[in-house]
Amino acid sequence: MSKHTLIGGGTGFIGSHLSKHLAKNGYEVTVISRMPGPKRITWHELEKQGIPSSVSSVVNATGQNVLDPSRRWTPGFQQNVWNSRVNSSKTLSQAIQAAPQVKSFVNLCGVSLYPPSETKTYTEDDQGVNYDYMSSLCLAWEEAARSGDSKDKCVALCALALSLDATTA
Repeated sequence: MSKHTLIGGGTGFIGSHLSKHLAKNGYEVTVISRMPGPKRITWHELEKQGIPSSVSSVVNATGQNVLDPSRRWTPGFQQNVWNSRVNSSKTLSQAIQAAPQVKSFVNLCGVSLYPPSETKTYTEDDQGVNYDYMSSLCLAWEEAARSGDSKDKCVALCALALSLDATTA
């Protein structure tokens, strides 16, 4: 089986680190990006041409930075956040359904679907709750990623909290 991974959001914070790690470990990595370039395909190319035939695994690490201090939390910004997560997950899920060679799909999601609690430790067995914008976003994000579920593919949803880089602190 090919060791070729397609990463949505591969130029972002998490995706770029993952790309470097996979390349260092012998994987060929192609990034989905808004901008064309070497070892990249654009979202438009993905929608028109599908997933490259040599790709065996897909990771979705896309998403507008919700903690961007230069952006106000306006309805327009919230729509950008929504589109960057839900729409990208749905696009990748649909492309994966048409790509029989892809055997695994990892979609990075958020933890905001769980209500804050000082005592509860959440697990994958806990159901998310729609209690505000972020929880609604996370629930829709996971639903979009699951739309690519099938018997012959491994789909993993990884709920991540805030990600920091100690080298830039």
